[in-house]
Amino acid sequence: MVTDVTIVGAGPAGSTLAIALARQGVRVTLYERSKTPRLKACGEGMLPHGVAALRELIGVPEGPRMRGLRFVAGDVSVEADFPEGFGVVVRRDRFDGWLRDAAASTPNVDLRSGTAYRPLGERLVVGADGRRSMFHRTLGAVPSFPRRVGLSTHFAGIEGLGDRVEVFFHPDGELYLAPTGGGEALVSALFYQSAFRRDGIVYLLNAIPELRARASHIEQTTPLLACAPLGLRVPRIVGEGVLLIGDAAGAPDPITGDGIAMAVVSVKPAAEAILSGDFQAYERIRLDMGRNADRLGRLLLKIPRANGRTARMLLRRRALVPTLLDVAVGRRAMNARTVLRAMCSR
Repeated sequence: MVTDVTIVGAGPAGSTLAIALARQGVRVTLYERSKTPRLKACGEGMLPHGVAALRELIGVPEGPRMRGLRFVAGDVSVEADFPEGFGVVVRRDRFDGWLRDAAASTPNVDLRSGTAYRPLGERLVVGADGRRSMFHRTLGAVPSFPRRVGLSTHFAGIEGLGDRVEVFFHPDGELYLAPTGGGEALVSALFYQSAFRRDGIVYLLNAIPELRARASHIEQTTPLLACAPLGLRVPRIVGEGVLLIGDAAGAPDPITGDGIAMAVVSVKPAAEAILSGDFQAYERIRLDMGRNADRLGRLLLKIPRANGRTARMLLRRRALVPTLLDVAVGRRAMNARTVLRAMCSR
């Protein structure tokens, strides 16, 4: 049995895995190069299966509870509830701070904030250091195509926020609204690289009629952040003395909303693999998660790229959005049969 593990990165995957291993008697050294938690260009929402996995291990952080999603394309609006449980939206600086505090207070975890990792000949290192992981030099990583770019910030004063994350499809990109509490909301915009513009969030807020009315008196509360490329495929996530988790193990396009939940859900199989020594079992499970998310992302990306009439037609298919939520929370596999059944249902 492994008795000592080094984890690089104290985000959702790294901190949660550190706690899981420490509770099994493993001594964990957890490195995080940033001294204090910071905002990131991140969706900040966690789907119900991620919330359930986190509750089982640590608990649920404070933040607005989401009952489902609302998709909007032109004059068509479709709402759908999560099949079970609830999602949570937490600003990333607050979420990472909550996780770090939980890790630091767990016996057997040595949290080294503000410290960059330097190899010391450890038997096992877990790379939880994000989509630009230092371990990609040996295990490799391939940006997803087509290339996509994301922007995110927070605003106060957006009217009509409720208990659903809202996704607005526009021919030039997608815009997301997610309430973070206290009248503030995360606003994210996603673009193909060829259509990217630095003022993309303001542009979409003005280009989408409903949002133009709801955002007439808003105040930006956090800096504008950017992220590119958005998707990342990592063909190998296990190597000699190395295991990857979280975005370091591959990141789906944010249109799926599954990044944080996937990181948390993959902690249990990762911990089991480390304790048993069967790393290949973890690799199979995690790569399957990534492939399912990639398929879902490719389907969702067809909606904004379709012309307005086609996008509205897709959303009018009564079973489509609930089916997509089932896929997003891990209740169904994403395949041709799943899509055809949803498209043929009325």
